[in-house]
Amino acid sequence: MTTLKEILAIPRFSELSLLNNHANLDRPLDTVEVFETPDMHRFIQKNTLLITTGMVYQNQPEKLCELISTLSELPATGLAIKLGRFVETLDSQVLDLADQLEFPLIQIPIHMTLGDISQKLLGYIWDEQTEQIFYSLEIQQHFLQLLVRNVPLEKLLDELSVMLKQSMLLVDPLGDIRYSNLQYSTFDLFSEDGQKFLSLLKRLQKEKQEKQFLFTFEQEEKLVSVLPIETERYFPYVLVLFETDPLPYPFSKFAIKQALNVLSLAVHKELALQTQQQTERKTVLQYFLTQSDAKNDDWVEYKKHFPKLTSAYYRIVTMEATISSKKYFHKQSILLLIEDYLLKKMKDMHQSILLFPTNEPTQWILLLQEKVDFLPLLEEIHHFVVDYLKTDTHFGIGDPVNDIDLISFSHKESLYALKENNGDTYLSFNKIKSIKYIAKNTPEDDIQYFCLSVLKHLAYPKNESDIDLRQTLKTYLDNQCEITKTAEKLFVHRNTVKYRIKKCEAIFHAPIHSEELSLQLRVALYLSEMKQHI
Repeated sequence: MTTLKEILAIPRFSELSLLNNHANLDRPLDTVEVFETPDMHRFIQKNTLLITTGMVYQNQPEKLCELISTLSELPATGLAIKLGRFVETLDSQVLDLADQLEFPLIQIPIHMTLGDISQKLLGYIWDEQTEQIFYSLEIQQHFLQLLVRNVPLEKLLDELSVMLKQSMLLVDPLGDIRYSNLQYSTFDLFSEDGQKFLSLLKRLQKEKQEKQFLFTFEQEEKLVSVLPIETERYFPYVLVLFETDPLPYPFSKFAIKQALNVLSLAVHKELALQTQQQTERKTVLQYFLTQSDAKNDDWVEYKKHFPKLTSAYYRIVTMEATISSKKYFHKQSILLLIEDYLLKKMKDMHQSILLFPTNEPTQWILLLQEKVDFLPLLEEIHHFVVDYLKTDTHFGIGDPVNDIDLISFSHKESLYALKENNGDTYLSFNKIKSIKYIAKNTPEDDIQYFCLSVLKHLAYPKNESDIDLRQTLKTYLDNQCEITKTAEKLFVHRNTVKYRIKKCEAIFHAPIHSEELSLQLRVALYLSEMKQHI
């Protein structure tokens, strides 16, 4: 980046002199324009040095002051004026205003033509810009060679950070920091200011536009550049650079753009590999769901890729996303982002749960291999997709099976539960079909005994108090043991629900939300209700 400070320090421009004492010579200089008309400032770009004889401002210092104010606001780099022909000297009010605005005023010698000085200045600027362009192309070539050698994305970013000698972050489409290098900065992202900055970054990411702004870290302002890297995802990857002005010579913003293009290719390459892996997973899933014997030679081959598929417990949860008509144009990119989130969640926190895509682009399968409380995970997924992507989700939960050969049954049950969802909740257990099967093949006396042993006198209540307790219990279980939702459904106060649940737990001598009792209560409530309607 060329500046007036650099120009005035070069011997070939030694005849140029600074007229005011308080000029900011660090203003960037991109080009030079010669003008002799009063409205020239309307047609020039910022970071321009204007050259003039001052002919139209002869004996009009007020007009010259107006010009300087306009140029400073643009902002222009400065004003170079040839004194001695039309304007002998600059009035004190002109110099005072220029000092006040820190706007550079340069004197051109009387013997030098405007064409000569503009040609020399432009030649110097263009030579520097040409050097920056060639350097930018070298940067691009260097990064492309690293990309061809399959260098990881983090390594590319390390190279860029070292070249710029500046700190940077890479934020993924989910708003999480994928890469960070803060060795050239002193601020802490885990501080209060750092957390505020990350929150601001997430908001800016949704705008999908390049931004540059000042942010205060521990009472020190830092210039921040936010550069989106477009992908097929609904939100872009974002490269965040700190203190990018001025850039170390000969690095330029054009060079950053070239590096950004290569980073974009690297990101696309990673995502393409991820898509390929998901396609392979889809093939494996179809094999599991369609083969009657998953322990033949093919199974041995598949097991190499999925060594964790050795368990005595399997359960399938089918997740479905519903894209609103307003977002239908972005359907594919939203679905890809949901899949990114699910993959990250399973990898980071729930490695016993495998994620598989399906032939239905809006559906995914979660294969559980351990008997764990998975409802909080589903709730977390649901709230993230709803809050972050404004997209609704539902889950169909199949019954557990004890052999890999039987997961097709759990899958069918999860689809049935998903289909039977009435919209009241995002979770659907396939309890109805299974319980109907139990009721059909079990003697009536045994059913009645089971209901009484589980529900006690709430199985077939006779008085109003027991009826209220039973209804509260059923609603509480249907709403995943959430007090607030239960109160809203029953139109009663939260404290009333809490009181009734405590009475129920006193009857059963166990917490209702425990997995074993919860299942028994659900079955008993349905069977006893079915008995009452026979």
